[in-house]
Amino acid sequence: MVPVMSSDSPRPARPLAVPVRRRRRPLASSPGTLVHRGEKRVESAHLRLITYNDTFQDLKTLDSVPEAGLVGSADHVTWLHLTGLHEVDEIAKVGRAFGISTLVLEDILHTGSRSKIENHESEIFIVTRIVTDVEKDGICELQHFSLLLLPGNLVLTFCETPTPVFDPVIDRIRTNIGGRIRRYGADYLAWAILDAIVDNYLSVIDHLDDAVVAIDEKLQLDDRSVRAGEIYALKREINRVFRTIRPIREIAISLLRENETLLTPASRPYYIDLNDHAIQAIETTEYLREGSNSLREFYLASASNRMNEVMKVLTCFSTIFLPLTFIAGIYGMNFEHMPELQHRWAYPAIWIIFLICAAGMLWLFRRMRWL
Repeated sequence: MVPVMSSDSPRPARPLAVPVRRRRRPLASSPGTLVHRGEKRVESAHLRLITYNDTFQDLKTLDSVPEAGLVGSADHVTWLHLTGLHEVDEIAKVGRAFGISTLVLEDILHTGSRSKIENHESEIFIVTRIVTDVEKDGICELQHFSLLLLPGNLVLTFCETPTPVFDPVIDRIRTNIGGRIRRYGADYLAWAILDAIVDNYLSVIDHLDDAVVAIDEKLQLDDRSVRAGEIYALKREINRVFRTIRPIREIAISLLRENETLLTPASRPYYIDLNDHAIQAIETTEYLREGSNSLREFYLASASNRMNEVMKVLTCFSTIFLPLTFIAGIYGMNFEHMPELQHRWAYPAIWIIFLICAAGMLWLFRRMRWL
């Protein structure tokens, strides 16, 4: 389960990203040159091989990809999951074992490549991203993910770091004896993997929605308890998630096209359901974007109103002292013949006039609810 960010604690502003030195393909090199372009996020590669059908299932960890022996079969489904894209040699072994194009391997190794799908009769290649939520600061974390659906009930998946997103799928394979995932082929497994990714999108979106609601409630109770950086950090994360999940709809739509070699008619209803979930995720994120914009506008309007209240109070007091300053200026002139200066009670009278003017204007402002 994705960890939930507490709505009571303030959301810290995300620090500026530290530039990561990426390994790039040498200039003028031939297409398909295998170079890992991205950050090394695990120490070593981890391989997990799962084979199953309706009567048996076998899950084991491999130290390295065997050059031979990994072939597809109509009798069972084979799922090879590799974690750690910096191991270029292991990726190359996978390519040799299953006859994968070097152009596809290059996209697998390039963690900054765009999300896409290549839907061919001989293979279906999908590149997308997995979104998780980091508990310590609430910032969404993204990682590169690739999936290959090949003939012979073969599914290959590649990601940068271990993730619990696919644990429900593995648990179903282990425990759901005679269930659909054990009876159906690799196309159903590919749907289950993609559906787990989209469901994880929805889970992260729910947490972002909780954060939006929490800030909205704090703004309604006391807008001074919310910092501008808190709102802008949340808005930035929502935009990052939206840019990440937006291509999943095109991927789901492409999978609905006819591909009789790899996708069976029995799995089509599930891919229709995947498309519905993708649309739901995108639409919900769009609502969150609008909600975060509303929070920002409300915060700016509240800050402007507070400033206007301060300026109104200062203006009222300036107006109160304006006639007093005028009277004091008149009697501060150095004229010899000023009749009021000769009266014994002139000084107390001036003070009485000061107090009457100030009290009268203060009463008027309170009556007009300016103060």
